Amino acid sequence: MMKTTVIKCMVTAFALTTAQFAFATNCTSSVNNSAVQDLTVPTGATCTLNNTGVSGSVSVQKGATLILNNASVQGSVQASTAKSIKLVNSMIEGDLNVAQASSTIILNKSMISGNLYCSSLTKLQSSNSMIEGKTIGKCK
Repeated sequence: MMKTTVIKCMVTAFALTTAQFAFATNCTSSVNNSAVQDLTVPTGATCTLNNTGVSGSVSVQKGATLILNNASVQGSVQASTAKSIKLVNSMIEGDLNVAQASSTIILNKSMISGNLYCSSLTKLQSSNSMIEGKTIGKCK
């Protein structure tokens, strides 16, 4: 019991320390078990966040793909010209904006706390997920 408590305390302390050293980054492949401040997915790139927290916002540039796997974004995701956005067991606390894109949004056991902005060109696939804000525009 004592050993388990000590290990839990060490893991918690490590997580808090890691969060204090969050950084801004460009993502062209994957980020694992990290904390970042702001994130940019450059044109044409695919970025996968595994067990990662973003304390700021995310910018997904033209033709890029963002995959959140057990990840969270405290800010908004701006992806108006992105190819696709996929959330699996993940959360966006701000808005998700794909209003000008011919994009695909896949939500699987995930949540968007803010608004979802989409267009008639945006394909939305949702399974066991929730959008707390408004859906603005007409997703397919």
